[in-house]
Amino acid sequence: MSQDVKNFIDGMPNIPSMPSIVLNLLDQLNKPEPDIIKLSATISKDISLTAQLLRLVNSAYFSFSSRVNNVTQAAVLLGLNRLRSLIISSAIKPMIVTVCGKDLWEHSIRCAVGCEIIAKSLNDNRKEEAFIAGLLHDVGKIVLELYNSNYAREAHNQFVLGGERISIEKKLFGFAHTEVGKELIFKWNLSDDIGEHVNFHHNPVQSSDKLLTSYVYVADRLAQENIMYPIVDPEISENLDFEVSDPMILREEIFTASQPIIDVFSGKTNINTLHKAG
Repeated sequence: MSQDVKNFIDGMPNIPSMPSIVLNLLDQLNKPEPDIIKLSATISKDISLTAQLLRLVNSAYFSFSSRVNNVTQAAVLLGLNRLRSLIISSAIKPMIVTVCGKDLWEHSIRCAVGCEIIAKSLNDNRKEEAFIAGLLHDVGKIVLELYNSNYAREAHNQFVLGGERISIEKKLFGFAHTEVGKELIFKWNLSDDIGEHVNFHHNPVQSSDKLLTSYVYVADRLAQENIMYPIVDPEISENLDFEVSDPMILREEIFTASQPIIDVFSGKTNINTLHKAG
């Protein structure tokens, strides 16, 4: 990451930060042997986070056979890696929605779910890392929007008209949302690997982890509200380590699978009427 991008972010007074409770939880999760009881007690101190977690774990996305009624039970069933991804999801949602609107938030969830689906289909056990990378791939747009909303709107308009987003943003801001996003990931003390995926999700061939970054690239393209053609750039497609045999079927799967999570975060799902399998 260039010093110029770091200075750009450090010079902005209104850069969003992770809530203290989230930083506390992530710190606990990063320990060699996290204490689930202590984690659950920390989560339970935050009513909003607790309610959101229970709604998510009882949603159709997970379809556990019986209702999950407490945070400890949720943590055991989900596992620590999945718990991490849901905590980050809860933290990032208000940042994206407040600054960039719900459309970007819903796209981010779809991209996260798409990355997980691709990882599962390839038997890649890094599906939680893939989910988080997809979730955070566009966080740099928050910074660009805060810096100059008129430029951000112009960049989006030119992109919709067929322009190349990275080039447009560099022309308007001097930096692209990918570069800024990587620096934001660093400031939040999240994994360097996540920063790598964020930085290169428009050109995964340049990534040191081309495979997982490619998940983000493909899921990002398929998760757009208005599909872009070609769905996968031919030059990039030649260098992917996997093939998407039917992109439109995968797109439909992504939209269907992500909707329960979007509904929970949008408050459309009542905790007493959540889907239960069996």
